[in-house]
Amino acid sequence: MSFSKIKLIGILLIIGLLAYLPSLKNSFLWDDEQFIYNNSYVKNFELKKIFTENTIAGAGETSSYYRPLTTLSFAIDHQIWGLNPIGFHLTNTLLHVLTGIILFTLLIYLGISKNASFWISAIFLAHPIQTEAVVYANSRGDSIYAFWSILGLLTFSLLCQKKYPKFQIYNLSLKLKRVHLTTLTIIFYLLSILSKEIGIALLGLFFLTFLSFNLLKIKKMWSKNKIQIFTLGLLTLTAFSYLIFRNKILNISTSLKVYDPTSPYGSSIFVRLHTFTKSLWDYFQFIFWPYKLHMERNLEIINQPVSIWLIVTLVLIVFVAIIGFFEFKKQKTIFTLYGFLWFLVMLVPVSGIIPVNGLIYEHWLYMPIIGFMIFMFGVLKTLFKNRLKNILKYFLPIILAIYIILTIKQNSIWSNPIKFYNYTLAFSQTARMNNNLAMAYAQAGENQKAVENYKKAIEISDYYPQIYHNLGNTYLDMGEIDLAEQSFKTAILMNNSFFPAYGPLINILLSQEKYDQALPLIKNLINNSEFNFTTNLVYLNILYKTENTKEAEELATELKSLYTSDQRALNQIEKVIKKD
Repeated sequence: MSFSKIKLIGILLIIGLLAYLPSLKNSFLWDDEQFIYNNSYVKNFELKKIFTENTIAGAGETSSYYRPLTTLSFAIDHQIWGLNPIGFHLTNTLLHVLTGIILFTLLIYLGISKNASFWISAIFLAHPIQTEAVVYANSRGDSIYAFWSILGLLTFSLLCQKKYPKFQIYNLSLKLKRVHLTTLTIIFYLLSILSKEIGIALLGLFFLTFLSFNLLKIKKMWSKNKIQIFTLGLLTLTAFSYLIFRNKILNISTSLKVYDPTSPYGSSIFVRLHTFTKSLWDYFQFIFWPYKLHMERNLEIINQPVSIWLIVTLVLIVFVAIIGFFEFKKQKTIFTLYGFLWFLVMLVPVSGIIPVNGLIYEHWLYMPIIGFMIFMFGVLKTLFKNRLKNILKYFLPIILAIYIILTIKQNSIWSNPIKFYNYTLAFSQTARMNNNLAMAYAQAGENQKAVENYKKAIEISDYYPQIYHNLGNTYLDMGEIDLAEQSFKTAILMNNSFFPAYGPLINILLSQEKYDQALPLIKNLINNSEFNFTTNLVYLNILYKTENTKEAEELATELKSLYTSDQRALNQIEKVIKKD
């Protein structure tokens, strides 16, 4: 039975919704705190700060993330839904489904048959590996950057094929011209990068797509494709402009110092790329056998000249080259090479060339899996050309049904923080995961379980001040003031710039009238944070209590000059002065 494109799009819509609508009831978890519900830029719709500061600056933290469009989408969701998770999950699901539908259109324009394009898009939508990139709110960065990326590749493919779509809306008609397609391609590329940094790798796919359309006319490539080459030049300029803007103007680094620069992995690009060959085979396993998927994976660092992973990767490259050669020779297509290179290109940002905040994550496959499926289509078409329809007809529906069931099951694991962290800890005992589970217990009011898991996290890695800070907050809730004080002090000793611990520790010291201990803390806090009236009022009080009268009078005068028209603020200042 043959279906029209419209009917196939309708089926894709049903597949995507069937797989992910159950996730709408899921809670916030993982790092949704920093990115969404404790991010003041999201809650207050601070547009300028969203586009000029790192992504979690609104939560008072520093990072190498710069994803203003993703943050903006969270801010829009917050305007509509408040902090109801269902709205955020609905947006994620719709973005994922729309990306799959646009992918279907792109694949057809790339020359893949309608049926094969449908199955690739259906597997993209339903594969359990996508769960990590769809079902928790902050994972939106993957689907939104992929959405713009696929649109950019679509407009560029139309430009390369000199196909100019015409749109008719009532009596209004619009035909896209070359300049429109060029402009749209650049805009979509920029939107992709601003949604998630990994989108910058899309530049490689633009060049790859251009070559794929011109491989049979290589001699005329330059003379017949001036506008396409000009577009590639503008895309390259866009990429470099973005890097200069974020690194030099916004001063947001492209990488975090998460690895010791003197360690083999931190100091050697060969070790990092060698380790990446191991992760490649883990990714293949995730795709072919998506069972027991989970966050927070460990990966062996390969610090030796040769390994089995390097050897089998080189063998795979030779195999791909041979199949690609036969495909091009017999069928004049390059889907095998195109898909495999797509897969690799979109993994380049997380390959270790530049160290990032992890070695392997399932959601890093969100875009690369498309290339892998194109690669598999090319291999199957080359090796089993006459039987390909039967493979699609009988085998893939069963696989798709299994994927949908596994995805729905995987969605439930992400339903609430306690269930998610306990599940993940069964695979990997890490400090971060125990800390997150402890926070979930604390939020649920199970403080004793929270303390137990904070202590487990410290046993695993006594390195993170955040854990001591969180432990201190839980001790406060339990009324264990002395233990809370010690925890906050330990957090600050570990990192003098960990300012979230300053506030609660200062409050404890003030309640105990330990003003001399509170003074250096409040000074450091004020010198290293934005101006805050309440904090300065506390500082004023401490100055008087420690008999630093001259400094107190100077600060009081300064505060009064700043708030001359704010009678409430002036009254608060006078209250502190009179009290002392």
